[in-house]
Amino acid sequence: MNRIGTGKLRDLNDQIILKLLLRHQEVTKKELANYSRLTVATVGTILNDFLDNGTVVEKEIIYLKKGRPTKKYGLNPEYFHSLCLFVQRKRGRDYLCWQIIDALASVLKQGKELVNDLKLEDILKFIKYLLSQDSRIQIIGLGVPAIISKEIVIESDIPNLKNVNLKAEIEKATGLKTVVKNDMNYTAYGCYLHNNKKDLCYVTFPLNSGPGCGSVINGKLIEGENSIAGEILYLPFFKYLKQEQLCFDYSPEDVALSLCCVASIINPSIVILTGEAIEADDILKIKKICLEYLPSEFMPELTYCANYENDYLLGIQEVIRESFIKQDK
Repeated sequence: MNRIGTGKLRDLNDQIILKLLLRHQEVTKKELANYSRLTVATVGTILNDFLDNGTVVEKEIIYLKKGRPTKKYGLNPEYFHSLCLFVQRKRGRDYLCWQIIDALASVLKQGKELVNDLKLEDILKFIKYLLSQDSRIQIIGLGVPAIISKEIVIESDIPNLKNVNLKAEIEKATGLKTVVKNDMNYTAYGCYLHNNKKDLCYVTFPLNSGPGCGSVINGKLIEGENSIAGEILYLPFFKYLKQEQLCFDYSPEDVALSLCCVASIINPSIVILTGEAIEADDILKIKKICLEYLPSEFMPELTYCANYENDYLLGIQEVIRESFIKQDK
């Protein structure tokens, strides 16, 4: 059957179905029509196109008590692969953590590499090596512990990355679409997906570095005009711009005040705290101070997470899978 309608409308409908296939590993034509509010005939035409070009595969056949059998469909795992990486500094040592996933977000390969005095050239060299091992990689996601504004690294735990446009450099070197965000933005989005899609803020208080916050409200990652939403190191009591050397006093009072700012402006359901500068035992003290400034009914749930790598990687996975769908159609 020939596709009808304008090119833009067809592309929009294709994107709608692809997004649904990202969320549902197996789904029937009727279910896709119900989720998308497109007609069953339109969904059927889109699926036929996707079957022809290898985007989707037919799954099991369901035999109903009444009516004709129906088929389930899912994304072809080999439709595209994604490269997910993040840069990490621990105890003065730099690491590149990575995963290669298929279209269904199944992990194909993963690893963690120690790199001394990490530079842009090291990242590019390693990415090119991984691309040489998997020709199906079509999109790259990179997370960095940094303030990123208009795609430029403004500040970072990795000094050699300062003032670098990582997105532009990687895309120039590889020819692949690349999504670069800071660690807390990716982590917040991953945690949002893990936590039944509750509004939340993920706040880090690292040693020898500034605090940061990633926020997801109503399903949207909050980044702001210059992508610095959540850079709470600029709050007045941290005096970041007045410091001659990077040294933060993470007293319970200052941590609590920063959380009061986050709670009163963003109003999340949950705030997750992480970073080496605080511990799980600090949570009760921090909450007690918060309640001196915030009414209890507006106080978000406070939790502590020592290791946020799972949320971090999930955030990278989902952001770049969604980005690939947008660029592909």
